[in-house]
Amino acid sequence: MVNRRKPVASRKPIIKNLRSRLYSTEPDAPRIAFTPTHVEKSNANARYPLVESHFSDAALQPWIHDFRIRLQHGRKVTRFRIFLKRGKALAPNAYADNIVGDIVLMRVAASDITSVVNMRGTDARMANYVFNAALERIDKFQSATRTLPPEELVVHRAQVFPGSP
Repeated sequence: MVNRRKPVASRKPIIKNLRSRLYSTEPDAPRIAFTPTHVEKSNANARYPLVESHFSDAALQPWIHDFRIRLQHGRKVTRFRIFLKRGKALAPNAYADNIVGDIVLMRVAASDITSVVNMRGTDARMANYVFNAALERIDKFQSATRTLPPEELVVHRAQVFPGSP
């Protein structure tokens, strides 16, 4: 008789640490941080960041918000995701004026915009520019009016690297 049983998949989750950019309330911001990321067993390209470990004041503000930023350079597109909190009682961000709380920036996969990938060493310059380009939107989002950020904010490469094509 043929054995028709299928092996049972392990229930233990796969967690990978991916490099991200942390703009913290601590004075050592910005810096590279390792973010635990859940990897789906059925689809290795599906990665979901567990950014909660980077945020302080969980009792004050437990909710984490995110939005995407698209960096357009010619036909090439690089996407990032920004994770942040909003709340009056959060500590001020050490890197940006008028912004409160910690902020995590991660690179988005080219093949799946819901998934994240490791930031490369050369991404620090782009990440800093993308973060600075998003500051106005973050400020509006954290203010009393609570203006929602766009689904995807667009930034062009010429603004990041003057003199580039």
